[in-house]
Amino acid sequence: MSDSPYDRLYAGHEAPRGDFVFDERVVRVFSDMLSRSVPGWAELIRLIGLIGARLAQPGSRIYDLGCSLGASSASILARLPSSGDDDSVCIVAVDNAPAMLRELERRLVEAIAAGRLRPLCADVGEVVIEDASVVLLNLTLQFIAPGQRLALLRRIQAGLRPGGGLILVEKVALSEPDPLLAELHQDFKAAQGYSVLEIARKRAALEQVLIPDDEPTQIARLHEAGFERVERFFQCLNFVGWIAR
Repeated sequence: MSDSPYDRLYAGHEAPRGDFVFDERVVRVFSDMLSRSVPGWAELIRLIGLIGARLAQPGSRIYDLGCSLGASSASILARLPSSGDDDSVCIVAVDNAPAMLRELERRLVEAIAAGRLRPLCADVGEVVIEDASVVLLNLTLQFIAPGQRLALLRRIQAGLRPGGGLILVEKVALSEPDPLLAELHQDFKAAQGYSVLEIARKRAALEQVLIPDDEPTQIARLHEAGFERVERFFQCLNFVGWIAR
């Protein structure tokens, strides 16, 4: 079940105007918004936890870039040893939205106090990636300006330990003329209780903020950034996840 209020953000006459912003209003309903907007969200978070724990190396760092409320970080932490010795892994949870990080700090206060997670309010494009065994971009790269995406991936690849990996999840643009998957995504949101008006308003708010790439572009860019192996581990409608190593 969702741990935030039911999302009616775009339902009434007080719906936000303009581009989508990760502010206090969004934070209040964000968990519910994700579970009702991203097909397979709960299973995706479970898989991220399993993959992150498998790739994590003793004494290394994990970077959760665009961490939002910390669902992915929490899933990985739940599968890592909780010891506080020198071999423990620290997750650096990065987001540039202060409202998101405040709620993450409330939810993951124990992990922060134990030194297992370090929140960082910063632009992901300016964070130094070093000594990392895992870097996570869960529905984050699509919010980065297209011209800056390759440079970010190159910095991530350079900051990974040998054997480390990137977990990348994105909403993909459809390169084929058949709109079935996009239409099914709209059907999915309607089946979760969103009205036609809510769906249209949110889509308009995201149009200039969330700019997806098609899957061939994603894979080619990962290889250009220096990743040798790219494996798809998840797809649900037009949402896809890869492990790049």
